[in-house]
Amino acid sequence: MDWQQILKKWWVSVLLIPFIVYQLHQAYWTLNFNIFFSISYSFPFPVNVEKFLVSNFLLIVHEAGHTFFSIFGSRIITILGGSLNEILLPLLIVIFTIFNRYIKGTQFALYLLGSAWFSVAFYAADGGQRQLPLIGNLGKESHDWYNLLRHYNILEADASFALTFVIIGSLVYIAALTVPVWLERVDNIDLDLDL
Repeated sequence: MDWQQILKKWWVSVLLIPFIVYQLHQAYWTLNFNIFFSISYSFPFPVNVEKFLVSNFLLIVHEAGHTFFSIFGSRIITILGGSLNEILLPLLIVIFTIFNRYIKGTQFALYLLGSAWFSVAFYAADGGQRQLPLIGNLGKESHDWYNLLRHYNILEADASFALTFVIIGSLVYIAALTVPVWLERVDNIDLDLDL
């Protein structure tokens, strides 16, 4: 296999590596030192694509999840709906791209799903302290993960939930980088044999 074929097969993985490395670095600083690294981490890229495209998209999906899951009539499901929707929508995109065998689309979709897990992890990590600013200047009593963890009397487990979500997100990132290995594109060949 020559360099052109290797590059053609792996260029998305190469492109995603710096974003994933910096996301992992952000998670390390956020969970070990200061929750504000989750919103003020300075990526070294000229245009912060992560913040502009991915984070803002996931925020919109999160907020829409509260509205969507409110149809079930349960306060807890409505609160959980934001984070749940933030995970489910990228997961549906991943399923669609895998089903249609879009290799590069699957890689980007898995990156989005991994970012969603990290986003939920940062929000869960803040459940006990409630330091992060909420959208619309809502008060601390409106913090989703504070309300969820307090409801089940496990507020001290916020860091454990966050670490679990970061591990899941990291595994999703590994899957994104290795898609060319485990998802082969099968092209149909029409053989017109004159026997």
